[in-house]
Amino acid sequence: MFPSKTFRDDSYAATMERLVDVVQELSQARTVDAIAAVVRRAARELTGADGATFVLRDGEACHYVDENAIAPLWKGRRFPLTACISGWVMLNAKSAIIEDIYADARIPVEAYRPTFVKSLVMVPIRRPSPIGAIGNYWANRYVPSEREVAVLQALADTTSVAMENARLYADLEGQIETVRRREALIREQKETLEVFSRSLAHDLKEPVRAIRSLSRMVEDRVDPDALHESPIAFIRDAADRMGMLIDTVFQYTRLSGQEKPSVESFSLKDAVKAATDNLAVLIDERGCKVTYADLPSVTGNRIQVVQVLQNLLSNAIGHCERPVRVDITASAIINGYRCVMVRDDGPGIALENQEKIFEPFRRLKRDDAHSGLGLAICRKIVESHGGKIGCTSTPGNGATFFFTIPAGTEENMTATRIHSKEAARAARGTTPLANLLLVDDREADIYLTRKFLCEPIGARCNILVAYDGKEGLDVIEGALSRGETIDLVLLDLNMPGMDGFETLERIRSNPMLRDIPVVICSTSGYEKDKMRARDLGAAGYMEKPARFDLLKPIIETFPHLHLEKSDDNVLVLLRNASLPN
Repeated sequence: MFPSKTFRDDSYAATMERLVDVVQELSQARTVDAIAAVVRRAARELTGADGATFVLRDGEACHYVDENAIAPLWKGRRFPLTACISGWVMLNAKSAIIEDIYADARIPVEAYRPTFVKSLVMVPIRRPSPIGAIGNYWANRYVPSEREVAVLQALADTTSVAMENARLYADLEGQIETVRRREALIREQKETLEVFSRSLAHDLKEPVRAIRSLSRMVEDRVDPDALHESPIAFIRDAADRMGMLIDTVFQYTRLSGQEKPSVESFSLKDAVKAATDNLAVLIDERGCKVTYADLPSVTGNRIQVVQVLQNLLSNAIGHCERPVRVDITASAIINGYRCVMVRDDGPGIALENQEKIFEPFRRLKRDDAHSGLGLAICRKIVESHGGKIGCTSTPGNGATFFFTIPAGTEENMTATRIHSKEAARAARGTTPLANLLLVDDREADIYLTRKFLCEPIGARCNILVAYDGKEGLDVIEGALSRGETIDLVLLDLNMPGMDGFETLERIRSNPMLRDIPVVICSTSGYEKDKMRARDLGAAGYMEKPARFDLLKPIIETFPHLHLEKSDDNVLVLLRNASLPN
């Protein structure tokens, strides 16, 4: 039994309560069918109509999805948008109230004659750019009140939200299913990788061992003077190379499938000694010299770190025709990490190859002594420790390979305490040093900049570090919010995410930041980069590595900064106290 067809005031409150219930039902609907089931019932109940339809736009057609009426209407049928009243409502994005369907030109009379309908109201679902319509029908001539139309439109508006939620829910389910399929594929690939790794470790090694043994047996029967001309020498070398490839590919695949490595705090000096001991024969044969000072402790998987050091040493020694000198050092603690540097005085590496060499099977020259996986293995190990690895070099002037690794546990805690004390002293104003922000994503460059700007012939100042442009802006804005200053920014150009140019643009476009001097510090010597930096308002441009003798004349142009000797005869960079923050 439906409510009376008049919308009396005493029934309005009950209608609103029912509408709230309907809204709650629609909020829980997850499919179009579920939404249609709620709408077909509610549209009739809320107005006391003799029938109701739920219509959705399907391209250029109106699809009568569902209905609830005293007699059949058009459920399941489709009509052109231009040939029915629901299409008119969708195309014009407004409701239609028709007291006499046979007197309105918008009504396709022949479609209505078999039905009970005499009067109707049709409202759009989603008034901006409608996606459907809800219709109410009466068996006798009837004009719905404004309240009835408003209630029906409220139902349509709620339905549009429910439709969007259903679409989002369907998209989410689709994405979840995609993730599930990918996870299944990853599991399958991991299982395949395990099978392949086992095959490398056992099945593929067996024939290689057999070839090695048989070739040596044949070698014993060949005249030593003719051995170098015999095919057996090539067979032996090929077998040795195959064995080496199997070992390194096995190690690489194991690194790809392993979980985070177990770690401990250990002496980096002991790890370097272990690596040099493993390479003692090679180092001696090539007449090379490896030096390392009193290195600190680090935190990581000791065996894997030794492997990284061994690979980097072997790489430096093996790619130089003359005896090479290799020096291993480590930086101070920066954000809990140390940067380990392996420098050589070999031939160096061209800039365009400094990233490629870490790719699997990438070799820069014809060389059967290396697998092409050594540096790729190093990258996997370092990244599994949360660090980064890279190379800086100038052809003819050697190369520096560097990687970052967590500092030793106790040293890290001590460095944190020292940093906190220094920050507290600075906050109290007892250290009147200028604040220099260094924005760079490479640990080695950060270390070198600190060294060349401050030690031993540079100037003492407070150096803050950010690893990309966004973090740099956060540091500047955070300092300003605390009433502190950033007196100078040294900005790298080539960084992930927000690069140096975009960062400089952001600084110059912000009225609170635009007066902070920014000096570009980049490996790029490209004239267009220099011109662009100048056009964006950079106060200076230095090519890496940054040096104090290059920065000093730039600093002297800034009225808010000055250099002077301290009581202990050290040059310090100070902010002019007479200038406002």
